[in-house]
Amino acid sequence: MNNVSLIGRITRELELKEYNEGKGFYTRFTLAINRVSHKDSQPEADFINIVAWSGLAETLCKHLKKGSQIAITGRLCSNSYMDKDGNKRYSTEVIADSFKFLDSKQQIV
Repeated sequence: MNNVSLIGRITRELELKEYNEGKGFYTRFTLAINRVSHKDSQPEADFINIVAWSGLAETLCKHLKKGSQIAITGRLCSNSYMDKDGNKRYSTEVIADSFKFLDSKQQIV
């Protein structure tokens, strides 16, 4: 089973991008998720990379802005690639399947 549920805030303005010569759309953004450190009880944040495709991407870009709070559900996706120096790098991101606006002004969508 590969399910992820996250609640956090958008860290920057979302940008809708196209692929396949305009036949599809996607957006990539980072979600800041607060947590309490066990060491000193000071709040900390994790920054999770999210990718949304097609209609979901269009809806998110249309209605969200930096600082908006959102709940995202999706799945983890891990990738590897070679950087410009020939080193193998790894990345993990969440592929969004659904969402819920958590800011009261966003609930109308």
